[in-house]
Amino acid sequence: MSTQSADRGSIERTLTAMRLLLELEPFRLAAFTETLAGHKPEPAAWSRKQELGHLIDSAANNHQRIVRAQIESGLALPGYDGDRWVEIHRYQERNWVDLIDMWRELNHQLLRAAESVAEPAWSNTLTIGDSQEMTLGYVFVDYLRHMADHLRHIGASIDDLVDGTNSAGPYPDKPAPVVAPIDGLISHRWSPRAFEEGRQVEREKIISMLEAARWAPSCFNDQPRYFVVFDGTDPAALTAARGCISPGNEWALKAPVLILSVAREYFEKNGKPNRWGQHDTGLATENLFLQAVKLGLAAHAMGGFDAEQAKTAFSIPDGHTPMAMIAVGYPYRGNLEELDDKTRKMELSERQRKRLEDMAFDGRFKS
Repeated sequence: MSTQSADRGSIERTLTAMRLLLELEPFRLAAFTETLAGHKPEPAAWSRKQELGHLIDSAANNHQRIVRAQIESGLALPGYDGDRWVEIHRYQERNWVDLIDMWRELNHQLLRAAESVAEPAWSNTLTIGDSQEMTLGYVFVDYLRHMADHLRHIGASIDDLVDGTNSAGPYPDKPAPVVAPIDGLISHRWSPRAFEEGRQVEREKIISMLEAARWAPSCFNDQPRYFVVFDGTDPAALTAARGCISPGNEWALKAPVLILSVAREYFEKNGKPNRWGQHDTGLATENLFLQAVKLGLAAHAMGGFDAEQAKTAFSIPDGHTPMAMIAVGYPYRGNLEELDDKTRKMELSERQRKRLEDMAFDGRFKS
């Protein structure tokens, strides 16, 4: 029986696809809620949690294969009982976001091992269980095929990452072009103007974002930040919030959720002016934004809204300043040609920031 093998081009394409998957797919998987991830279509079937858990087990087993087979050829390695491994690890009881993190990190470890394979070692042979003989290159390429099949079954969007079918690039995922390593939550946070229409944001995710905001730091722990949520539970309130949005921000009218951030301008404990109140509201808002990214959502803060109208409409007391109207929703993943020209151009525009040396200085401020 002939040895199953893979050509160098297939191996290189697999390496490229793996890098892109690990960079972007976690944020797409996060679009599933905890409830949806744990749903079993029938008692004997895997839930999304269990199926991703199977991919975690696959990563653990294949990492060993990629390491060992590049060191020694002709190995006979054991297979594993996928159902039993899923049962033992009790993935159904685990947190969905934690499983996504574990899947990403184990595959990062696997990818590092694959990137270390010397050219001749891709032709090293091995068997797994009672399989026919195969090369290490074939094992690696087949590993991505197996992963892609399961991710598709989970319902994840992967084809543009695995097959390179999206000519516009991996929109709406627009990681920042950083000059130093930063956490992926920060690099993937950006402010889109197009949201998935007709899809509501689950209440559990809204609560999670607000909980993240609650734990932001503030001067003297005075916590001078507040958030008024308009998620359609009160249709009249959402309509009123949309009515506060300024011309030019019409795109935000399609967001399923609006959140108004409000800063208290005095210390609660003594009534004295708090010049850090707006700063602390910004800190809490960024926590909210990063948690949104973690949950597969997008958030865009606007200064373009009528603050006085908002104060009146939503009974905001004196001494409290409306800071931003925040649009929240699932990022748009449809055909970009269906967006109007202005929105499409803004969505695809390059992300830019001032140079690091123009905002951070050694020893003294520089203008």
